[in-house]
Amino acid sequence: MICSTWINRFYSFVLIISSTVIFVQSDVPRPRGVSLSKASLYSPTKDFTCFDGTVTIPFSYVNDDYCDCFDGSDEPGTSACLNGVFHCTNAGHRAQNIPSSRVNDGVCDCCDGTDEYAFPNICSNICEELGREARAEAQRLAEIHKAGSHVRLELIEKGNKRRNEMAEQLSQLESDKAEAEKIKSEKEVLKNELESKENEALKVYRDAEEKERQLKAEEEKEKLVKEATEHFIRFDANSDAILTIDEIKVVNAFDKDKDGQVDEEETKYFFGENESVDQDTFISITWPLLKPLLMMEQGMFRPAQAEGEVDQDIEAVDPKEDHDAEDLGIEDDSLDIDLPQDDHEEQEVEQEQHKTYDDDTQKLVDDATEARRQLTDAERTVREIESNIRNIKENLEKDYGLLQEWATLDGQCLEYEDKEYIYKLCLFQKVTQKSKNGGSEVSLGSWGEWAGSDNKYSAMKYTNGMGCWNGPNRMTIVNINCGLETKLLSVTEPFRCEYKIELETPAACDDSNATQNQSSHDEL
Repeated sequence: MICSTWINRFYSFVLIISSTVIFVQSDVPRPRGVSLSKASLYSPTKDFTCFDGTVTIPFSYVNDDYCDCFDGSDEPGTSACLNGVFHCTNAGHRAQNIPSSRVNDGVCDCCDGTDEYAFPNICSNICEELGREARAEAQRLAEIHKAGSHVRLELIEKGNKRRNEMAEQLSQLESDKAEAEKIKSEKEVLKNELESKENEALKVYRDAEEKERQLKAEEEKEKLVKEATEHFIRFDANSDAILTIDEIKVVNAFDKDKDGQVDEEETKYFFGENESVDQDTFISITWPLLKPLLMMEQGMFRPAQAEGEVDQDIEAVDPKEDHDAEDLGIEDDSLDIDLPQDDHEEQEVEQEQHKTYDDDTQKLVDDATEARRQLTDAERTVREIESNIRNIKENLEKDYGLLQEWATLDGQCLEYEDKEYIYKLCLFQKVTQKSKNGGSEVSLGSWGEWAGSDNKYSAMKYTNGMGCWNGPNRMTIVNINCGLETKLLSVTEPFRCEYKIELETPAACDDSNATQNQSSHDEL
């Protein structure tokens, strides 16, 4: 019995030692699944304190396949803790950390096979082979970075040169703007002076024209009143200065629909709700309604018609035929109705409005017209300069990289084709998609910002593209890698209305970043 108990304790001791402390090439004792950098935190000579500081346990509890720490730090070599982390040493290749839930799951996650220690024969150590391949790939990328960095230096030189040129151009434009505004002010002063003289000279003509218009209006008004009065007297059968419904019922002129009688609807058209009208009301209200009907009977007036429509009910008047206007009570010289004018007639009216002035007045008009034209040209020049200044300022404010390496690529458009679409990326401007079967371009986003995580210049974001049907606006992320030429490698749509473009360019070939990336792995 004593012998059996001793044997069991010895077996347990060996099992704990084998699963807790191992020796690696560095000859530094550390528990299974612990990286060299954290070996000092696991000392077999003292109790173990969880990394979160909540619990201290005997060291024999480390890797005993029971989770004692909330942060899983006591079980780096087993799958007991859901949040545990197992460290693969991977000698000869890159070290890596995997979730401890993958330990002893029958899948070889570590190239050295240490994550499957419960199954010694299931995994082969392929770290040396993978390491050789990784080093060869790293060497290839290093050579690309080295060659690309020379092109990047050229882009930097060109970018800074362009920036300096834009700064000089901006300075020149600011000077040009000041001069243009000065000229504009001078032209405006000159225009105002000449317009003042022009208005003063034209006032005589305008006053005369206004007086002539007033006289003509008065004559036309008198003629209208006279004409309407004569017809009122003619229709007022009993001469009592009141025109009644009974009196107009016997006058054919009030028969609008020409059905041989003046019905109630027609009397209301001319009299409204009144039973009679006096002479003043007839002149102001009834006569303007009646006169066109009388003219239509003579074929001298047609109501407005749709373009191309012909009125078949109204016969055209033969200009050679002598119509007896007196029978209708209409004077030939009283037909003052505005008739439709064709384009040619409108041109004649415009030409009539251009009066002939005396030589001095005409010269003032010509000088003022020229001054107005020159001011318009000066204003246009100022606007164009201001537009150029805005564009240059926008470009100077754009982030073209730490050393201006992206400046010369602004506006460069690149295309990529797949089976269905042609994609176009215009750097710092927009991304579009067009079907190979035709149709218009679809915006996949406009330039937004740099969007890399560790290095912000490793990705671009283009936003506010065309809205998807029943969905959000399209947007595109452009992932940037080092390459010897600027080109698109692929375009995908990993999520609905969200596109991903892989771009390579010498502008991303930064030797310092490449060296840092090569050395940013754990110990071998």
